[in-house]
Amino acid sequence: METPATPTLPINRIVQGKNPREYFDPVEMADLEAGLRAAGRVVQPILVRPIPGSDLYEIVAGERRWRAAKNVFGNDYGMPVVIEALNDEEAEAIAVIENHHRAPMSHAEEAQAAKRQLLRHKGDKEEAAASLGWKPELLERRLALLSCTPAVLAALTRRQIQLGHAELLAGIPPDKQSSVLTGVLAHKVPVGVLKEQLGRFARQLAAAIFDTAQCSACPHNSARQAGLFDESLGEGYCQHPTHFDELTLQAVVAKAHGLRDQYPLVQIVKLSDGSAYLPIAAEGELGVGAAQYAACQGCASFGCAVSALPGSYGDVTLSQCFDAACNTQKVAAWRKAQRENEPPLPPKTAKTLAKRDQPDVTVARPSNQTPQRVKDFRVTEWRKWAAKELMAKPERNRRVMIALARCGHAGDVRSIEFGAAAKRIAGPCVLERLDFAVALPEADAIDAQHLEQLMLAVTASAAFGVGLRDLEALLNYLEVDEGRHFKWSTEFLELFTMSELESLSEEIGLKAKMGAAFKLARAKKKGDFIKSLLAVPAFVYEGTVPVVMQYPRRTVSAASIGLTGDELPVAPVETAEEEALAA
Repeated sequence: METPATPTLPINRIVQGKNPREYFDPVEMADLEAGLRAAGRVVQPILVRPIPGSDLYEIVAGERRWRAAKNVFGNDYGMPVVIEALNDEEAEAIAVIENHHRAPMSHAEEAQAAKRQLLRHKGDKEEAAASLGWKPELLERRLALLSCTPAVLAALTRRQIQLGHAELLAGIPPDKQSSVLTGVLAHKVPVGVLKEQLGRFARQLAAAIFDTAQCSACPHNSARQAGLFDESLGEGYCQHPTHFDELTLQAVVAKAHGLRDQYPLVQIVKLSDGSAYLPIAAEGELGVGAAQYAACQGCASFGCAVSALPGSYGDVTLSQCFDAACNTQKVAAWRKAQRENEPPLPPKTAKTLAKRDQPDVTVARPSNQTPQRVKDFRVTEWRKWAAKELMAKPERNRRVMIALARCGHAGDVRSIEFGAAAKRIAGPCVLERLDFAVALPEADAIDAQHLEQLMLAVTASAAFGVGLRDLEALLNYLEVDEGRHFKWSTEFLELFTMSELESLSEEIGLKAKMGAAFKLARAKKKGDFIKSLLAVPAFVYEGTVPVVMQYPRRTVSAASIGLTGDELPVAPVETAEEEALAA
């Protein structure tokens, strides 16, 4: 009986195909070549497919044997072959299976092949796995390796690192993989040591203060590696500490933002900042007294600290002072007041004095720092009050204009505010022009009955142009009564945080008037708290002016500097223009 001959092809008519194997181990190839020399031939035929339009054939499976035979027997050797007409998909699947069960491909090469098969099967993992003769679990494990950088995959292919190294590196950010790989190769770091080192930098998801639902599908979640790989950090770790810290800081910032309505100052504390705040209280070693503490709650430097420190992320520390110098002064003042008001006691009874028996302590009037937003509102209101008073006091109005002209501040007159007042006084068509030559005849056409009020409005508009120091002088000169102008409103109270509102309520007696209802109102949202503060029965709002809206008092008159009308200094006339004005 004759045995059918196996077809052969000259090696020079056989070319490389799309082999998923990229690395051919030199030691294994040397062993294979030695076996061929001993046998004197290639025993196992290779699988090839014809290349359309040529007399060449492409290797589907058996490239290692083809390479070894070429080196041992030369290009004219008749290579035993099995010829099949296969498409690209069939050819690659057979190549992967053949390599997997012979001298296996590297896991990195299998991962790339799995990716290509998955694309061919339009993302259907079951079909892709079946085409490779794999279980779906093996496909998932190989695809997960693609989280490694090309450098890591290349090292795995060349057998420079073990699979465990690659599995651990797959969980860390790509920009860190290369640097870690360099260290692993340089120091021949074992898998167990690498695992321990990476664990030191990972973050525990259980300690996160942000929503970790977003982490479930993250490639840096150790749970993903734990479910697929033999080597991992286990479940519950974020292997991207930089991103974890970014999300943590975002959560801290969001928490701090939610406290803005509660306190004048909300500070995020970081490791690089150091401690720049002090606890503040009415009593205790660092106490400032009850009255001063109430005032401190409305201070621009009073607030809370939100931790961005490891181990205490998001923790809020309440009742903090962020002005160390002021805090030191207030604590010292309270201690001094306690000492000065404490009566001398016999040595034996000094330690037994009960708190209820301690005398009242007299201290200086409480003070704090007004928040800038309140200052801005206050100045705006002061300007309106001064303007109204200037319209109501003609004589002082003229004297103010004389003072403005005398000191070169006539430019403080504001055309916009004057224009608005002029429209109310004389109608909408008054002085719409900014060109003096045009505005002059328009002014001449104004009904004489409006001139007096318009002149008062000119000076009144200067209240919106003078500087703060001059504004305070103007308020004092006009003897403005804040109680006639100030109105309690939601707009005003919205300027304050909850802490400042409590301080303000205590200052004006509103807190005492509300009694137990204050605590209930304080627990509400800010808008509802404000409504409660503005609706307290029997509280006299009219004429009650908080300190923050009161201007500083000082005397502004000729008498205040010791001058009479005859003694007022008159500067000598020096120029023709001044001489003409004097005449």
